[in-house]
Formats: sequence, C-alpha cells, structure tokens
Amino acid sequence: MQRSTRSSKFLVLAVVVLGAVGFVLTHNAFASIQKDLHSQMAKLMEVARFAQRHYVEDVDWNEAMEGAISGMLEQMDPHSVYISQDKARTNKENFSGKYEGIGIQFDIINDYLTVISAVPDGPADRLGILPGDKIVKINGVSAVGADRDDVPGKLKGPKGSKVNVSIKREGSDSPLDFTIIRDVIPLSTITAHFMADDSTGYIQVNRFAAITSKEVEEKLVELERTGLQRLILDLRGNSGGYLHEAVKLAGKFIKGHKLVVYTKGRNQRVDEEYYADHFGRKFVRNYPIIVLINRGSASASEIVAGAIQDYDRGLVVGENSFGKGLVQKEFNLQDGSAVRITTAKYYTPSGRCIQREYKGKNVEDYYSEVVDSSWYSDDSLRNRPVYHTLNKGRTVYGGGGIQPDVKVIASNISKSPTLTNEMLTKRVFFEFANSWLTKHPELGSYSRKRFRNEFHLSNKGYRDFMAFTRKKGVEVDDAEFKKDWEFIELRLKAEVARQLWDSNAYYYIALTGDKQFTRALELFEEASKIATLR
Repeated sequence: MQRSTRSSKFLVLAVVVLGAVGFVLTHNAFASIQKDLHSQMAKLMEVARFAQRHYVEDVDWNEAMEGAISGMLEQMDPHSVYISQDKARTNKENFSGKYEGIGIQFDIINDYLTVISAVPDGPADRLGILPGDKIVKINGVSAVGADRDDVPGKLKGPKGSKVNVSIKREGSDSPLDFTIIRDVIPLSTITAHFMADDSTGYIQVNRFAAITSKEVEEKLVELERTGLQRLILDLRGNSGGYLHEAVKLAGKFIKGHKLVVYTKGRNQRVDEEYYADHFGRKFVRNYPIIVLINRGSASASEIVAGAIQDYDRGLVVGENSFGKGLVQKEFNLQDGSAVRITTAKYYTPSGRCIQREYKGKNVEDYYSEVVDSSWYSDDSLRNRPVYHTLNKGRTVYGGGGIQPDVKVIASNISKSPTLTNEMLTKRVFFEFANSWLTKHPELGSYSRKRFRNEFHLSNKGYRDFMAFTRKKGVEVDDAEFKKDWEFIELRLKAEVARQLWDSNAYYYIALTGDKQFTRALELFEEASKIATLR
C-alpha cells in the first residue's frame, strides 16, 4: 500500500515536472517564433524604406501592402486569402443572403441598362417590370450609356426609400414611369427547382449561404406537394460556403444521430464534430436521392456529397469534385478588409480528407490542374487512400475530391463554341426571344410540358434568327450554323421559356440537353437499391 502511495506521488511529481518543462519549452518555442516574426517584419520595413527612397516612381503603399499580405497568405495554402474592403462588403451580402434595393438582374446591352429578370416577389416584379425592359432614366437622370459598376449604387438603397425609373418597353411608343419602393431582396441560393417529370424533383443549389437550408426546405415542401417521390440535388459549380448549412442540408436525408463531417486542426480548440441532427430538423426524407457534382463542386458541396456517399444514402453522379477539404475562418481587419485563414481540415464520416495536394504548387498550378483529367483519372486512384462506405462497405477514395459513383463526363453539345459564345456575349438569344415573343402571343396558352415537347422553330423562324444574328454583328457561316442548330435551338427555346414563365422554365428546357442530368434520371433504381429503400 505504501509502495502504491509512493508511486502515485512520484507520478504526480513527474507530471508536474514534465508540465513545467513543457511550459518552458512552449514558452521558449513561442519566444523563438515571436523573435523570428519580428526579424522578418523588420526586414519588410527595411525593404519598404529602400523602395520609398530609391524606387523610380511614387509607391502606392495601399496596393503594395495588399500585395505583400496576399503573397504571404499564398505561401500558406491556396485558400488562405486577403479580402479587400469592397470584396468584403460584397461577400457579406452574398453569404448573408439579402440586400436592400429594387430586385432586378441586369446587363448593359447596346448602352441600355436592360432588365434580364426581376427577383420573384421583389419590388420590381410586383410592379410588373419585365425581362427586356430598358431603364433609360433613374431619378430623372439618363441611364443610357451607364457604367455597369455604377448601377447598383443607384438602384440599391434602404428599405422603404423610393427610386423613380423610366422604362422603354418593346411595343410601347413612350417610356413608362415607375416609382419603386425599395425592400429587402433575398439573394436566393437556389438557381432552379421544378418537377422534371411526374415524380422527379430537381433542385440546383449554387452556394451555401445563411438561408440555404431554409430555402431548400421550402422548395422540397413545394415539390412534395406536387408529387415529388425522388430527388436530383444538383451541386455542380457550387464552390461551397457555410459549413453548418451543408450539415443542415445533409441532415434532411440522413436519419439518426449520425456524423456528417468533423474538423481537425493544429489547435485542438477548432476541432468539431457535426451530426445530422446537430441543428434540429422537422423530419428526414426517405425517398431516393441523386447528387450531381463536377469539378466546380467544392468544400460544403463535397461535405454533402461525401456524407450521402459514405452512408450509402444515394448515388453521386457526374465528375470528380474539386477537392477542397480546408476550413477557413474570416478575421476582420480595422480598415474593413479581412483575411481568411485556414484553421483546420474537414473529414467525411468514413474518415476521408478530400483535400487535393497543394504543397509545392503555386496558386495558378493548383487551380489549373482542375481542368487536367489526369489527377482524377482511374489510374490516379491507385495513389489515393482507400476508405469504405459505412453501410455497404463500398470502396471510396480520399485525397482528391469526391469520386462519383457513376462517372458521366460533361460534354458541351455545341459543335461551334466560338460562334455560340459570341452569340451569348452579344445577347442574341435574349434579344431575339424578347422581340419574337411579342409577335407570337399564342405561346402564352402553352403549358411548360407542352412547350418542351412540341415547340420547334419553323423554317421561317430559323431564317429570321439567322438574319437577326448577323444584324447583331456575328459572322455566321451557313454550314456552321446548320451544323450547330440542335444546340442553338435548345438555347433559344430555353430563353423563350424563361421569358414566358421564369428561370425555372429556362432550366426545365435547357437540361434536356445535359448528359449528366439525363443520365441521372435513369439511375434511380440503383440509387434505391444502394440506400436499401427497396
């Protein structure tokens, strides 16, 4: 008994001594780091003094210091970045999910401030402002020839304030005057949602902002009321956003108290675990789900796709995702700018860190390799860490994004991309559809389904469109135009649908030419089997 007590006392003493040694070592290490940091800062100031005294031109120190900060962060990893004041304000709007203004998407077309679409149920939409309307005056001042960057400052403003606009509309002889009361405008994170057929719902999420899970819930309920029994969740091109919103979204489809994602960093205080029921939820959906991803799907998108895949909850279809498994925290600086610094790595439920290798690569190489197929080829999988899904034990891979269960390579169905890109740049589709619809009011009686299945441009319409394209200054070779007509007609048909109905109708039509989308529609039997839904 005495021996045990003596041993315990020795153990306590050893812990205390080791703790003290650890404190000294930690303190000394910290002091060493501080000394090195001060030495390097002194070097920076020395260089700045030489530049101030001897550089051939005046130095813009704001620009120089921003460049120095960006360069420093760039050396850490590709996702630690400096954010200027203007960019910080824009980011705050984009991820808070709202701003105050009149609620339009616009572009400058032939010097005219042209409405592309009005935000549904926003102030402009409620007043009847339409796609194609040209805003020629704002508060009595001409807007013709306005600079695109100056427009938001003239149209945005506090909720309840007024802005007067004069609009030139196709078919109207004189300008139409509107007084618009500004309001809070939601920046939707849902690009499109619709029923692809009698039982298949489709939702495309473009980023994960503060309102995403709420928006998705609203769209799910809406589609479920119209017969949704299976879902395509499109995360292609979604570069991420708020991690907690990704957890909430995954939790709509993963039952129980299951881990969705966890983070680990150098500082254990940033280590977190997030569960499917972490933020509360009304209920969990049990129907088949297919998640579409591509090389533009990153971060929060990969969290959702990875969790769905790890639990064998559904199928992941498309192309390998981007491979961003780093967690950033944003720190505000005194002048209104900010820095976003990587604090941890995140891991999927099976233990995968899907971050691509970035050490030894400059930023340009890191991003440009995404378009190089070699890093996500089947051969590259041999060099990746192997994991297994948690229910069925299927093989999945870490270290390079999310590998889809069913690979479907995207294909641009345009056979003449130079021609069609010029047509898109010069707004040929938008303007022709806007003008053409005024001459064909009978299309207003069509349902979306009938329009999708039956509408095709007549031979006269084909000739009129070609003539209009040339009138817009696009050089058109007859053979090239005819060769690419399938793509061109689909784009034009989708644009007509947008102006007849809304942006959902545009995607309802356009996605019929999307190989990944159409393949997903064929895979629900397999998705059901994987999830043990049947």
